[in-house]
Amino acid sequence: MSTNRTELKRAVHVIMNDVVEQCFHHMVHHPHLSDPLNHIIKDASEEINYQVIKIDAHSYNPDSPELQRYYHGISKDLQRKSLELLSRLQKIQQNV
Repeated sequence: MSTNRTELKRAVHVIMNDVVEQCFHHMVHHPHLSDPLNHIIKDASEEINYQVIKIDAHSYNPDSPELQRYYHGISKDLQRKSLELLSRLQKIQQNV
């Protein structure tokens, strides 16, 4: 994943919005599962806000290796969190 600020912010939105979209899609077909699905949607929305704020919450010089490592860490956190949320969704889908 990119370590460019703008591309990283875009990736945060794309990845987490994919989680939200999948939850909404499942909710349309299984409205009785709206509570656990809404929890995942809420967590994904909060993660978007957290990650976007975190991207700019640093004191590194632009184009520094430290900033690149910082962005790489955010990228890894984003991937981990999206997989965690998708895993929760998958468990709900398997129990239908």
